[in-house]
Amino acid sequence: MMTSAPNRNEAFFSQLNLYSQQQFTGRLDIQLVTGQQWGLYLSLGNLVWATEGLHPVRRFRRQLASTLPKVNPKAISPRQSDFFECWDYHALALLVQRNLAQTDDVVEIARGLIAEVLFDLLQAIEIAAVTQQIAQFYEKPRDRGESVEEFRTASTFKIKPKLGARPSSKDLGIFPRSRSWDIELALSGTQKVWEKWSQMGLALYSPNLAPVIKKSEQLQAKASPSTYKNLVALIDGRRTMRDISVLLKKDLVGVCQSLLPYIRRQLIGLVEVPDLPNPYQSYCDLAREATPTAERVPTFDSSPDRPCIVCIDDSPRVCKAMEKLLTGAGYRFIGIQEAIQALPTLLQHKPDVIFLDLMMPIANGYEICSQIRRVSNLKDTPVIILTSQDGLVDRVRAKVVGATDFLTKPADKQKLLDIARKYATGGSNEQSAKARSS
Repeated sequence: MMTSAPNRNEAFFSQLNLYSQQQFTGRLDIQLVTGQQWGLYLSLGNLVWATEGLHPVRRFRRQLASTLPKVNPKAISPRQSDFFECWDYHALALLVQRNLAQTDDVVEIARGLIAEVLFDLLQAIEIAAVTQQIAQFYEKPRDRGESVEEFRTASTFKIKPKLGARPSSKDLGIFPRSRSWDIELALSGTQKVWEKWSQMGLALYSPNLAPVIKKSEQLQAKASPSTYKNLVALIDGRRTMRDISVLLKKDLVGVCQSLLPYIRRQLIGLVEVPDLPNPYQSYCDLAREATPTAERVPTFDSSPDRPCIVCIDDSPRVCKAMEKLLTGAGYRFIGIQEAIQALPTLLQHKPDVIFLDLMMPIANGYEICSQIRRVSNLKDTPVIILTSQDGLVDRVRAKVVGATDFLTKPADKQKLLDIARKYATGGSNEQSAKARSS
């Protein structure tokens, strides 16, 4: 029997906690030595989404049916113009956008989805570690003197960060900061479930396996008539253990514990089953092939003798209003609603002034300003912070990361034009350097 070994996950937990402490925003790509891949999305160090693992469609349908049984999955099909990395995250966002669910319902579904992914990830790391130890034990010469501890701590995974990546290109407000998850708490909670699962002797068995009756007559002889009747109705080789637990509205560990005596006697077997067809696959393919950057970063006048002003703000309404005002005043204007596109677009267009929103869903204004100041071609470009929180702490922090000036939202039109005129001149770089040093 394979028992729990929390130390195998200790290195993994430590690395994730480090990203959390650094307030990382983006995707962490996790690859195991077995070739399995996973993705964890963080926003300011908190967990907002998790992907990969077995049965993503079953997982989504299961959690949706558990919380919102009356919602037809077809009602949340994306539009062909939508751009996203994670169809399931985007589908939840559409539930809120189309008034099919309250935010609390969607957050509950998300918690269930993330919990399943984290459990599968921890189990995969555990199995990969054991597999690697066995392989190393037989492959390495015995006279090298490797200790058991060296086998136990051998690396079984790699983490590759992708800054600024997010599940969907649209911020539909389903995960405000107050409802994202502390990654340490999420992992410790999942670890407790995994330990309980492992102590039951199920560590090598995925909850994504489907129970199937192998010896009907012997099972009927061992179980009571009512239990046998229930087992025959539930166990058809097509429902996974997770599917059954949701169908019965019972705890997964409890359901599996009740099946365990029959599994050990080999009266019930566990078999692999395929995922359900993904009705969003065609939309996923379109989203991957789409090139929305040009659509989201419009250039209205390429004349080089007109000062260029960039606004980085995730709100389409703000960008549209600034576009109308500034182009009407004779400036070239570029609106950037995706934080991940900020630096490439700034390097391409070399703006005279940058207006930067402070509060954005993936990378906030402080992070982007710091990135801008690390680029030699942009280190003296005026950066004007836009925020609705006009506090002393915000102003001090903005100065620390290299901001040139501060403008409170909603910005008065005349003030916005005045500040644009102040910095969008031939001497703007000099003014910016002086402003930041003052």
